[in-house]
Amino acid sequence: MNEKNTVRCLLNPDCYHIRLGTRDPKVEVFGGYSWAGGNFHGWNTSVTGNVNKWLGLVADFSGHYGSEQDGPVRVDQNAHSFLFGPRIFRRGKRLTPFGYALFGATRFHESASFLGQRFSASDTGFSSAFGGGLDVRVAKHVSIRTFQLDYFRPKFFGETHNRGRLAFGIVIDFGKR
Repeated sequence: MNEKNTVRCLLNPDCYHIRLGTRDPKVEVFGGYSWAGGNFHGWNTSVTGNVNKWLGLVADFSGHYGSEQDGPVRVDQNAHSFLFGPRIFRRGKRLTPFGYALFGATRFHESASFLGQRFSASDTGFSSAFGGGLDVRVAKHVSIRTFQLDYFRPKFFGETHNRGRLAFGIVIDFGKR
């Protein structure tokens, strides 16, 4: 590298990116297990389009399922959320901590069976999730989301619910921004 290129590289932040060995993917896809409290287990997936080195736009989808048996009454519940919003992150060579604010909707369905009769109700309402997590890089385009924890606030049947939501799984990077 000659002097002219050295000076150019020192003045260009993109050179630091290359020299430090950090990755800068265009898109990240996450998929994994999710728990929303109590007996409410399911899945969580998201797609993040990275706008720059510290900001991404997220589309987050999740499904949670649970059931309870109380004598002859069985109650089944499921909820599907569709959330969108910004995610900020600090990408290192191996660790990527992040935080986000997501907004969208949750569709909640509940059904009960009693002596062979089935009753059900559904509602869709506004939801929000505020939280963060940590990704640990394990291969060139693969990270493990060691945790993603948020304050999840869905509203259905006229009531706002306050829940914690925990997820972990695999993140795959695509492209280079």
